[in-house]
Amino acid sequence: MALFEGMKPVEGTADQYVRSNTKLQVSTHDSPGEKFLVDPRLKRLFQYHFGGNGWVVIPKGRIVAPSTDNNGGIKNGNIKDFDGNVFRPVLTLANGGKDVVEIGKTGKEHTREANTPIGVSYANIYEEFVDGFNGMQPTIENEIYIELPYIPSRSDAEAVEWGSLYDADPTKRIKNGDYVISDENGRFIKADFETQREILKNTNASADDKFAALAEIARLQEQVLGQVWTVETNLPPQGWLGMLGWTDEQRAQDWNPNGMTADDIDDEFPGYPYERTYANTDVKSNRYYPQGIPGLTNGSNLEMPFEDILIGEINPGQKGRHDFRIQQTPVVAGSLVVKIDGQVVEPDYIDYKSGLVTLVVETNEGAAPQKVTATFKATGQTPGVPTGWDFKGAQGAVRILLQK
Repeated sequence: MALFEGMKPVEGTADQYVRSNTKLQVSTHDSPGEKFLVDPRLKRLFQYHFGGNGWVVIPKGRIVAPSTDNNGGIKNGNIKDFDGNVFRPVLTLANGGKDVVEIGKTGKEHTREANTPIGVSYANIYEEFVDGFNGMQPTIENEIYIELPYIPSRSDAEAVEWGSLYDADPTKRIKNGDYVISDENGRFIKADFETQREILKNTNASADDKFAALAEIARLQEQVLGQVWTVETNLPPQGWLGMLGWTDEQRAQDWNPNGMTADDIDDEFPGYPYERTYANTDVKSNRYYPQGIPGLTNGSNLEMPFEDILIGEINPGQKGRHDFRIQQTPVVAGSLVVKIDGQVVEPDYIDYKSGLVTLVVETNEGAAPQKVTATFKATGQTPGVPTGWDFKGAQGAVRILLQK
């Protein structure tokens, strides 16, 4: 602030300052309070009624960056804010420092030029409407400890719009301590410093190869956003019994939700979450059979493999139609292989949802029953899986300390 003498400001000199200096601190570091405008070119991904109207263009958990573009109405990474009639920086998806050519929401091709990440979207970010007065203010986190689903396959990860981590190189899986960067569309991948260091150590590598390796190391250092502390691949994780649903019988008996009784407290079974009943799969009585909340905590998207499961027998002298049931349902369509005494046969009818398998067979001429087995994948077979891990191809989660 200025000093006044009456109504007249006091003027400073070269040696005596009488005005205030810079404001300095604007906000905290972990989630800076900066005004961004959402990249208007980004394609519409999905609608999510929990967060508001319109389309999500930057999903929760994706890595974001200020735009560096000079195209599509963006000038030096800025566009004019309709509400304030001033230019503001544009927020877009991080791209790992590489130009990305893509089709936007209008169907036109544009280039999202190489950029540098600043953090992770804390919530779904929706497209902005000109003259919408919607006050969209993205929240960007850059110094917190986050958890994301670990989906090793890139194709499976790209089928999930929310943030995740996948293995860009399947031969070099993510591990504890690895640094991470963004791929072309804001998903986490490993920063592969090891490969570049191997090139530099290789005495047979050419000078051009080594210069390229140094340039790649510089790019990775600029793009690093955080470090993996833990790769959690326990499915279900420790404490999974706390996410199970009660059976009707348990509710009627006012059953203890953690399942522990006095008899369970001994050297071998110390109690929740390790009481003696946790592995019981008595599907007939259903008394202690572990069940997750369907579609929420039962692994409804995780495809679990089952190999040569006995589903029935064909007794000597029998022929014609036989109906069998697979207990692990629903079965993943197209994954079922049925065998009779080890020989693959084609079922006459399959109901993947109920597990019904129908075979029309010739007479069993042998003296012993013929065993009918099934190899397949089924979903909903992993009770206690957190909802945020329940995606096709997921093998658990990664926890990352953001360090930007």
